[in-house]
Amino acid sequence: LTKAEHKGAEIQIGGIRLNEETHRVYVEGEEVELTHKEYELLLFFMLNVDVVFSREQLYERIWGWDAMGDSATVAVHINRLREKLELNPAQPEHILTKWGVGYYFKY
Repeated sequence: LTKAEHKGAEIQIGGIRLNEETHRVYVEGEEVELTHKEYELLLFFMLNVDVVFSREQLYERIWGWDAMGDSATVAVHINRLREKLELNPAQPEHILTKWGVGYYFKY
């Protein structure tokens, strides 16, 4: 990874630490409970720092085209992740929106 610290099963970006073996996520040392899809979305973002993905691309990568639902599901999960990970979800520092394009994870 470029700017992220990726040691074996752990990825650390700022105050967010994700362990791929235990599927646990910590923010500033405190464990945060994520659903399976929230975890998958966060892992995907942390492995692709600063790359912008459209809602459709994220839906395809995380849910798959054969899943029931639509890309609006992505926005709901992004908002839930922001609430769980960001100090101020209204002004996120990590999970950002590139207006008219999509979402990305900033180091």
